[in-house]
Parts: sequence; structure tokens; C-alpha cells
Amino acid sequence: MIRTRREIGSLLRGRRKELALTQCELATSLGHKGSSRINQIELGRQRLYAEELPRLCKKLNCTYSDIVGTGDDG
Repeated sequence: MIRTRREIGSLLRGRRKELALTQCELATSLGHKGSSRINQIELGRQRLYAEELPRLCKKLNCTYSDIVGTGDDG
């Protein structure tokens, strides 16, 4: 199942908090100057771009499917 923006945001927020990272620390690791992009992704208001996913997964120590789902409906 592929997850919605809101589900992805919730998963990201949970994983970020488990690792005791701030939104700003995560944003900086993705090349952003401030935390507003991460905040908007976590709230489900902006989508996560494919080019951000590898760095995000590395920083959060998770896999792509942990974040966006598998696309397998069964």
C-alpha cells in the first residue's frame, strides 16, 4: 500500500522524534536552510520529493518502504 502525505508525515515525525532530531537538524541534512519544509511535510501539506528520499532514509536509518509504503496492494 502506498501511503498518503499525512501518513508519511506522521511516520517521519515519529521516526525523527525517536532519534531525538529537531526539524531543523533534519532539514539541514536534506540541504534546506530552515525547518519549514520538514514541518509542512510532517503536517501532510507538502509532498516528499523523490530526490529527498535517499538522504532522508539515511538520516532516519530506515528504508524507502518504511516511509512511502510498497505499492503492493496484497
